[in-house]
Amino acid sequence: MQALLASLSGIVMRLLPLLLMAIVAGSTFWLVQINSPREDQAAQTAKKHEPDYFMDRFSATELAPDGSTKIRFTGERMIHFEDDQTYEVTRPAMRAYEPDRPPVTARADIGRMNAEGTVIDLYGNGYVLRQQGADPSKDPQLTAASSYFQLLVNDDIVKTDKPVKLTRGPSVMTANGLIFNNVTREVQLLGNVRGTIITGPSPGRAPGS
Repeated sequence: MQALLASLSGIVMRLLPLLLMAIVAGSTFWLVQINSPREDQAAQTAKKHEPDYFMDRFSATELAPDGSTKIRFTGERMIHFEDDQTYEVTRPAMRAYEPDRPPVTARADIGRMNAEGTVIDLYGNGYVLRQQGADPSKDPQLTAASSYFQLLVNDDIVKTDKPVKLTRGPSVMTANGLIFNNVTREVQLLGNVRGTIITGPSPGRAPGS
């Protein structure tokens, strides 16, 4: 019996340093957990689509390399959303200026813009106006009206997949959609195209009047 006790005592003495190290390590881990700041629970949850700042009666201008105005964007109120870095604009209006081209203006009741400002969706009473060019017979005033337009700012393209009414001078057309490229001055009407195309003088007016 004494031999067995002596053997167990020797084993305990050999394991004692390991046991002490385990206790110290466990105590250190526990202290670290107790004293470490807990992560904010709000940061762990998904951010809500809520505004973090707004601007009233704003006007933003992008300049061309020569210092002339390239784009002017205005609105009654712009609200920024933190979760996706997007913007919502009340009564947005954008006017694009290009050398040797008539200015183009787009406006609506509500606008939603991505974080980069490259895509703007216009909702409610959307209206696009391209002023007539230097030669009205070749480049007359053009308008488009729809409940929705999408502006691709970098590509200078306006498009919609909603019913649209297009006027070009005295000509009036309707369609289920539209793509207007202001660079090439091409207009594509998409689906169920109807209307009247008038060439030459407007009806009821004599040439030269």
